[in-house]
Amino acid sequence: MNHDENEEHWSDHAICRGADPDLFFPIGYSVPVLQAQEEAAKAICANCPVKAECLAWALRVGEPDGIWGGTTPEERRYLRRTADAPARRPLPVIVVRGDASESEHASAA
Repeated sequence: MNHDENEEHWSDHAICRGADPDLFFPIGYSVPVLQAQEEAAKAICANCPVKAECLAWALRVGEPDGIWGGTTPEERRYLRRTADAPARRPLPVIVVRGDASESEHASAA
């Protein structure tokens, strides 16, 4: 997809423009510090008018780092896994000899 230099992009409307990039790429040496950094970035994302577009972009390109669209890398991995997962169907009942009585075998079949 070609973008004209004058064409607007969703990122032109992001409220994080001009913010310290380190805020959105937290590096903490302890869990509380890392969580505080993530929460601060997510607080900015929460009020962003292009949050959905930002998240969609990060999911589409597989962005491995940083806070994008109010999500952490772990949250995006979860979203990608669940979006790509096929619909779940119940597994067939498998009875192993000695696991159930004869009446349970008949009802399972």
